[in-house]
Amino acid sequence: MILKDSFYTIESQTKTETGWTCGLSLNASHPIYQAHFPGHPVTPGVCIVQLAKEIVSVCCAKSFFLCGVGNVKFLRIIDPTEQQNLFVHLLEERTDAQGRLVVPVSIRNGTAVFASLKLTLMPDGDEPPALQARMERLRLCVLIPTYNNGGTLADVLRQTLRYTRSVIVVNDGATDCTASILEQFAGKIDVVSHTPNRGKGYALRRGFERAGELGYEAVITLDSDGQHDAADLEAFVRQAEIHPGCLLAGQRVTKGRMPSGNSFANRFSNFWYAVQTGHRLPDTQNGFRLYPLAAMKHMRPCSVRYEAEVELLVRAAWRGIPALPVPVRVYYAPESERVTHFRPGRDFLRISLLNTLLTLLALCYGYPRMLCRKLFTLKRTR
Repeated sequence: MILKDSFYTIESQTKTETGWTCGLSLNASHPIYQAHFPGHPVTPGVCIVQLAKEIVSVCCAKSFFLCGVGNVKFLRIIDPTEQQNLFVHLLEERTDAQGRLVVPVSIRNGTAVFASLKLTLMPDGDEPPALQARMERLRLCVLIPTYNNGGTLADVLRQTLRYTRSVIVVNDGATDCTASILEQFAGKIDVVSHTPNRGKGYALRRGFERAGELGYEAVITLDSDGQHDAADLEAFVRQAEIHPGCLLAGQRVTKGRMPSGNSFANRFSNFWYAVQTGHRLPDTQNGFRLYPLAAMKHMRPCSVRYEAEVELLVRAAWRGIPALPVPVRVYYAPESERVTHFRPGRDFLRISLLNTLLTLLALCYGYPRMLCRKLFTLKRTR
């Protein structure tokens, strides 16, 4: 039984000098609690072991068989109504003589230790990722543009490779450790590099071109800063199977409040998208999207930086490509840890100028084209 995303949710994942630390929230309404401990929810020991095994799989980006559990100490009762948030610490793993992974695990909340144990695990084979076959049928790949996100890129790639091997990374002239990180994944991902840094719009253009060369008909774009959850790839694949040829735009779902700057930028962008297309989307600023390249017919962004994502949404609407929202989770790191390449002054000016241009084009080109298409469709249906 898989407990992740039902019995508990991973809220954060951090690589430390001694291993990994994952922040969790427990779901006290899970049927396990209701069935076995009605009125007094206590986390069963078997669930603690399974939870620890799943956390190891997430951090290592690999599935394991559980071979043994040792040094088990259940020191405090884990009541999800009292300790909803916990931290799971994985100490540096080692490999034993049989090639098995041995990982010490402790579960804490602040300084209080609730449980500790040592897992012995065996990789369960080199099976294809869960979504691989479905993505191959759709001729769909993941596209990750990256620029100086060396602190998060490796984790993003590990998580993405759990779901698919169809991954293209565009190194947009990074000057940090990005190149060496990409070398660690040689043979597992396709890499496109250029220098100097040209901006996200240019990186998307290069990625679209590479995807076309490799025979893909759609791409899911994923940011490399760790904000997106690769598990949400399944939601995009499911919607692509139901709505082929549609542009799917991630709609951010957060447990806390979205940072004020992001919230304002999204409302601003949503308003102008509605003006320029006559359609509405709840989130036009999220970079987690599926672009149907076959339906877009070689459409490439003219803008070279962040505003390219707005441009593509608007031009796709003018071309008659439906845009649908897909709820996705998003993680905002603390402000002190957040890495952003958005330049508030210059980039906001570029976006404003683009919106002015798109509004003018909507009047003389976009709306007339959408009207002609609607009239043509009505004529064919009569």
